[in-house]
Amino acid sequence: MISLPNVQKIQSLLVGHLAARTNWDEAPELFTIHQLDAGPALMRVPVPDELWGAYGHPPTTVANLAAFALQLPRHPNGCHLLVLEDAPLIGAAFRYEAYAISEDYDHPAAREAARRRAAGESTPRFESIPGRIEQRCITAVDTDGGRYMASASRISDQGPDASDPNVTYLAFSDPRRDRLTGNVVDATNRFLNAVKPVQATQP
Repeated sequence: MISLPNVQKIQSLLVGHLAARTNWDEAPELFTIHQLDAGPALMRVPVPDELWGAYGHPPTTVANLAAFALQLPRHPNGCHLLVLEDAPLIGAAFRYEAYAISEDYDHPAAREAARRRAAGESTPRFESIPGRIEQRCITAVDTDGGRYMASASRISDQGPDASDPNVTYLAFSDPRRDRLTGNVVDATNRFLNAVKPVQATQP
């Protein structure tokens, strides 16, 4: 079980990671989350930059990496090759950039996209919608089934500054857990499940 203090530390970890970013149009990054003596820590998974564009959509890359990870051999103690052996694995995280739309933006296209999103209908790509907001995001899942989402919005298209990051956490038992769903959460969870330790092999 991941204690409440550690959940809070994971939230702070994600917020701190986004707050440290100073550039836009960065390649996405995939991480495992480990429990160290000093608290939870992000460990970068070495994904070649060119792979992020190979599948047309970064979450699809993460899902394909999860499928690939399932085929890799493991260390004799059951730890995955992509995971530190000496630090307990407690989660996975995926950082990316995306566009959001504001329901308050007074433009017919923005209002229609917001209505369709709320109704669960298909929407056009947000980057094409007037008033869209560029965001840095990091989505994480933990081994207890918790889901995390941190984001920071770009303040101006002409500058690098972003708003202070905010973070949401929903525990596995939270009735609102389905508010954090979608292909990003699904792909990150697939990756975590693919690299979780298994029972050690017998000599």
